[in-house]
Amino acid sequence: MNYTICSKISLLFVFIVSFQFANCQKKSSYNLVLLHSVKKILTASTDQSFSVLKDTGSFLINNSLEEALPDELKQINSKLESLGLTGLVEKEKQNIGKAAQEVVPLIKPIINSAIKEIKPLDAAKILAGGKGAATQYLKKKTEAKLIAAIQPKVENEMNSSGISTLINTALNDQRLQNAIALLTGNNSSSNTYTSKSIGEYATRQIVNGFFKVAEDYEIKNSDLTQDRIKSLVK
Repeated sequence: MNYTICSKISLLFVFIVSFQFANCQKKSSYNLVLLHSVKKILTASTDQSFSVLKDTGSFLINNSLEEALPDELKQINSKLESLGLTGLVEKEKQNIGKAAQEVVPLIKPIINSAIKEIKPLDAAKILAGGKGAATQYLKKKTEAKLIAAIQPKVENEMNSSGISTLINTALNDQRLQNAIALLTGNNSSSNTYTSKSIGEYATRQIVNGFFKVAEDYEIKNSDLTQDRIKSLVK
């Protein structure tokens, strides 16, 4: 009698352990698939961003990069255009595009390392955040590092090309503004611009634009849902 009871208890114990083990395996598989899926969409979306930054032509016509223009630089460009210096604004944009191309090798290792370091718990939070959450996670993790890494090179590009000096002169030289006003008949305001460097604004545009392109791609192409992940778990 005791032997029969012990046998039943043993079988029940084995069943419970097996059931728990199977559940753990299934949960582990789910977490691995989710983690892989998050890294996959981020790799694809950031590759899209890199392809835009590497091509100056694409950079100049990309709407996401235009939307990423800092408000301060928008105001500066509006002022320059009001002075009839549209050509200078175009040259500024071309130089920012060139700078973006040059900093891709600095951006890549930071982004790739951050994607590689994503943990299952991070992936679960990203899944819960919905579309765009993966890019926002990556931006939060890397934005400060990216700005610190690329700003010196962007500053150097804007300064060595002479564009920063030209813009500052056009904005702050009242005699030049008066001469332009006489030629164009445009008596624009004479506000003095003591803003941060053009290179800093350009850096912000490149970094914000990078994530804007990635987020747009993620929103259009991501299928990160619980049902989708479950369907992938074997």
